[in-house]
Order: sequence, then structure tokens, then C-alpha cells
Amino acid sequence: MFWSREDVEALEERIMSLKLELEAATSLAYSEALISLDISRGKETPNNLHSLDERPKRNERSPEPSIVTLFGKDVARVQNAVAVEEVDKVYSEDTVSTDHETTIQDFLVEAIKFSSMTDREESVTVAHSKTFEWIFADKPNPVFQRWQSKNSLSGWLQSGEHQEGIYWISGKAGSGKSTLMRFVMHHAQKMSLLRSWARNERLITAGFYFWISGTLEQRTQTGLIRHLLAQLLDQQRYLIPLVFPYTRTVKASISWDLPELTAALNSFLDYAGRGGKVCLFIDGLDEFAGDHQQIVEFFKDCVASYSHVKICLSSRPLFTFRAAFGTNPNLELHELTRRDMLHFAQDHLNGDPLIIQVLTKDEEAASKLIKSIVTAADGVFLWVLLVVQSLLRRGNYQDVWQMHEYLGQHPTDLDDLFTYFLFDSASNNQTLIASRLFQLIHARQEACYATRHEDAASMSLWEFALADQFEEIVGQIPKDVQQASEKDIIRICEVTKTRLSRECAGLIVTHSSGLSTGMLRRNTPSPAEQLGYSKVSYVHRTVKDFLSLPHVRSRLLEHMVGSSFEPHTSLLTSIVFQVRWPLDEFHPNRQIDDRWPNIILAFTHARLSLNHRQSQLVLIAELDRALCQHWVSRQSIEHDHWARNHFSSYEKRKNLSFRDPFLSLSASSA
Repeated sequence: MFWSREDVEALEERIMSLKLELEAATSLAYSEALISLDISRGKETPNNLHSLDERPKRNERSPEPSIVTLFGKDVARVQNAVAVEEVDKVYSEDTVSTDHETTIQDFLVEAIKFSSMTDREESVTVAHSKTFEWIFADKPNPVFQRWQSKNSLSGWLQSGEHQEGIYWISGKAGSGKSTLMRFVMHHAQKMSLLRSWARNERLITAGFYFWISGTLEQRTQTGLIRHLLAQLLDQQRYLIPLVFPYTRTVKASISWDLPELTAALNSFLDYAGRGGKVCLFIDGLDEFAGDHQQIVEFFKDCVASYSHVKICLSSRPLFTFRAAFGTNPNLELHELTRRDMLHFAQDHLNGDPLIIQVLTKDEEAASKLIKSIVTAADGVFLWVLLVVQSLLRRGNYQDVWQMHEYLGQHPTDLDDLFTYFLFDSASNNQTLIASRLFQLIHARQEACYATRHEDAASMSLWEFALADQFEEIVGQIPKDVQQASEKDIIRICEVTKTRLSRECAGLIVTHSSGLSTGMLRRNTPSPAEQLGYSKVSYVHRTVKDFLSLPHVRSRLLEHMVGSSFEPHTSLLTSIVFQVRWPLDEFHPNRQIDDRWPNIILAFTHARLSLNHRQSQLVLIAELDRALCQHWVSRQSIEHDHWARNHFSSYEKRKNLSFRDPFLSLSASSA
């Protein structure tokens, strides 16, 4: 019997895979042994929890206990432990972790994480200078007297026993709740106040932002618990063997079910309570994609079961949340931000050289203008942001009263304001451009839902700009793969950013992406790369809700009648351009895994396109040609092609529809 070279290589791959899996399983065997350890916890872990930012720095982690020690001379001591004190001695923070343990702990924490974890926080606007400072003010202020006397957040953070475990921040849609939560989570005063509560015990904090416009993990209970556990365990590594005592076979990726995650969170909170305090910050309960009453009960049960846990929540003042948290310490944000809005409007208008010349001509009228903006906003910070931007875009004012007149044209209701920006005050050409840009976002979301790859729904500015301008720049794209120059990146991205600001009236924005640096070959990305990898998103949930209304979508599409524009074809073209003109350095290799999401999206966009069939065939062929330049072939392997990776196992490769892997991939994606 003779084996072909391909059979031999397939067997080698299988043996190597088994070897790695065996090594990893052996390394994790310590966790399985914990099952047999009779550890008395001192109290039952509460099981009545419903199946439910300070981002920790790695150098702030608590030292982990040694699993080698656990399986050595201390095994008998663990088995005979009947008190919490004995368990704490075994899992002390003074023991030293082995490299093996650290690797496994890193693996578990990374497996809990998901790629879109930080997307929402990065998209939340950073608080403007001088805004929200009242939240931590020490001195009584007549403006906030009623709130400070009974519902002070500072008082709640530092309070001891006999204090409500939940603090509720409520506010109208667009009032700035997420911005305030981000401000609080990253403020040094928050930790100072919480340490007064924790005293000499360990202080552990974590945060989460629900986001209805994000991925499944960003709007569900599973994502909530995964995000919290990732942060909590990263700070208290020595608890990992206790939180995850039952170890399964190690795989490249682990799928987590809700009961398992809930049990893990219960275990963490139970053990963390032995000499520790935990404070959680959860934003956007109203953006939870499930039964609001269920998530309410989850958090209420959490603080009822664990006296060492506090939770600061934020949401719109919906009935369910008001009924649940209305008697807790709370604040209504839209009632407390008038001064913040005055600062914001004044600073932004005064920051424009031409506007400041107009305002200084009549300071009394200018003061009235600022107050009129804030009064009309009625507590909705988003309204102030969009209207101030509109005033700045309009420009060319003769006097302040002309600015007053233009201000009066803006409706106070958010949906009416969006209608004004996109239709009532816009030219046909502006609405047409805005329609194209909105359709690109919608088409990408449609493709991501079809492929169940929601993480790709949030596009980078580079891929969005290439889709937006592909007809204008097609002649500039190199025929062979070549890294885009910083000059080209900045030029192309800035054109689309300007369109987002003017034609879309700021309803679509860009924000930095912390994940982007992981894709780059250099440790520090250049300004051009940072710009290209920045994310494109709606400025607020209310914009997405508005654009989802059938009559709004129909009205936008009416402006496209007679146009050859097709969003899926544009996005397919963008993917091809990204492969030929990448942001990062071009080095041919055999690592194609990072590109699979975009490859599958390319085929999906081609399938969902309503026309341009001939163009799609050309684009898919060009995608293949460009990817072949990224792929280092092995002459010893028959039909060695990047598409073979899609058919990873030998069994799959034996049953290809065609001998050519690319044709087989195309057929399977049709």
C-alpha cells in the first residue's frame, strides 16, 4: 500500500493536532482533580440567581496560587479543609504560579472574551471638558441640593453596610447616560470612594455596556456575564481554578452556555466575598435584547445574595426599571445637565474663528442664543450636539440674530430633527449621498446576519471609504498587492469623513478602535493607520431606530431611482480593494485565517446583490488573484491554493465538488 504525499501531510497534521490537544489537556488536568476535593465553602453558593470601567491592567493582577503546590504536599490539607480560612491558605495570593498555569489561565480568560467586547465603550463619546464634574463634587451646590442630600452617587459609592446595593441612573433617550457612565468608570475619584467602602479588603470592579445595535454578545445575558467574568478573573487570577473546576477537552475555541456562565459568576462572587468587595457598572439596561423583567431580577437577586456586591445601573426611565429601582438611590440625568450643556455649546461655538467674531459683536444676544439651545434641548444632550454642529456647518452669519433664526428651524423632537437634516433642509444630491452611505451600513449588517458573523458589521473607515468612493479611485488601486501609503489613506478617509459630517449631518460618526492595533505589524500604529482602522457607527441608537422605520427607508430609496448604485456590489469591491491595497505591511505567507471573515463576506455580498452579475464574476476572480499573491504555494502539494484552508480536513478535501479548491469554495458559497 502506497500513501500519496497529500495523505501523508494530512496524517502529519492530524498527529500534530492530537499532540497539541493532549498537551493542553494534560496541563488542565489539575482542574479535573479539583472535582474530588471536599472543600467546605462556609456557605452554600446562592443558586437563586436567574440565568443571567475600569479595565484591569495586567500589572495590577493579584498573584495566583501555585497549582503545583496544590497537587504536591498541600493536597491532603485541601482535602481536609473544613473552613474558609483553610481554603484561603491554599489559594493564597503569596504562592507562585507556574508557566503552565499562567498559560492555561490566559487561555481560559481569552476564551471567555469576545472580539466586540470594547466596541461599545469605544463608540461612547468622551465627556466634554467641565461636564459631569458635579457627580463627584464635595461641596453642596444649590443646583443639585435635592439630589446631593438623598441620592448622591459619591455617598453611595463610599457607604458601608445597610445601604442599598443598587444605584440607578435614568435619563431620556440621548441625555448622555452612556457618556456619564464612561466618565464615572474611568474617573480616579470613583476608586477613591470605593476604597472607603472596601476599607482593607480587596476591591474589584468591572463594567459592561449593553448595545442593541451591536453583536449578539453585546445585547444578551451571555455576553454580559462573559464580559464581566473576563474582567473579574483578569484581576483575581488565583480564583480561576475555583471558578472553573470542571475542565473539558481544550479546543481552539470554547462555546459557553448560560447556565455554565451563571454558575461561574456565582462561584466568583462567592469566593471574592472572602476578603473582597465587588462593584459593577452596567450601562443601557433598556438595550438588553430580552425580557427587561428578567434582567431586573438578575441584578436584584445578585445584590440580595451577596452583601459585598454593589451595582450601578443606567437605563431609560421605562416602567419596568422605574418600578424596580425607583426607590433606590438614583438620579435623573436630564434634570441635572443644564450647566453641562451650556459649557458644551459655548465652548464649541467659541471654538470656531468665524462664529466667535459674530458672537462677540453682541454678547447679550450670544448668551441668549446659548440658553435657547439648552432650553430647546430639554435635557437631551444629543440634540445639543447635533444642533451645535448644524450651526457650525451653516456658517456665514451676518449677526447673532441670524443664528437665532436658523436655530429656530430645528425641531425639538429627535425624529423630526433627523427628518429635517436628511430631507427638509437637504438638497436632492445631499439626500442621495446620505442614502448611499446609510445603505452601505444596512447592506453590511444584512450580510453579517446571513453569515452569522455579526462582529464584521462594524466597518473600519478604510473599508467604508473604499466602498463609498470605489468608482472615483478605481484607477488608483495597484494591480498587484501593495501596502497603501499614508498619504492615500488619509486622503481617501478624510473625503468620506467629510461626507459623513455634511451629507449625513453627523448621524454617522467614526471612533477609534482599540482592537485595530492588534491587526498591525508594528507596536504603534501610525496616525494614518489609526484613522483607517477607526470604526464607523451611528451616533446614537435613536438614529438606527429612525432609519429602520419603513417610511423613512422608502423615502431614502426613492432618491436612488435611476441610479446604478448597488450597496452589496460596492462592499464586494471594497473587500477586493482591501486585499490589493492593505493598510498593514504586505508579506506573503500561508496564514489566511484572519482573512476568512472578509472572504466569506465577499461571497455573501455577491450572492445578495440584486444585479451587476457580470461585475461580481470579475470581482470574485480578482479577489482570487489578489489572495493568491498573499499565499505562498508549495509545489509539492497538488492544487495548493489558499481556498484549501476552507476544506481543512482531509475528508473534506477528498469530497470537493471540483478539483480546483477555489471553484469548490465558490460553489459552496452560492
